Amino acid sequence: MPVRVRVKLESLRSNNSLVVSTLLNTGFTSDELDIHLPRDVAEKLGLWPPPSDASLEVLDTAGGEVLSYLIPRAVKLTVIEEDRVSKSIVCNALISLHEREVLLSDAVIEELEIEILSPKTGLWRFKGEDKVRRSK
Repeated sequence: MPVRVRVKLESLRSNNSLVVSTLLNTGFTSDELDIHLPRDVAEKLGLWPPPSDASLEVLDTAGGEVLSYLIPRAVKLTVIEEDRVSKSIVCNALISLHEREVLLSDAVIEELEIEILSPKTGLWRFKGEDKVRRSK
């Protein structure tokens, strides 16, 4: 089971928010705080159709090049656990017509201070804590 965490996504373009399970994807490398949103999630957050400041980007993926819309500083993201809430960070949204789940980039994972302990069994923790957590 890959590592997934529950997050609250709050649109900075509307009053919409939702809680979803997200995949920690260390293969999604980025210099900025980028998250990948499927179109249906973007719609629920009021980010689809893309706003006027969105740009169409060519992304290099394991499956080849894909087009995605980049919306800068579009979403506030917070990890939600039963006993703990992470700090909130503001992320760029990459909206994909092909992706089926929310993906967190390596930069977002690191900024949230998440340590992946066992990627196959889905174990993780927040940096500096002893508690081992399971994928959601």
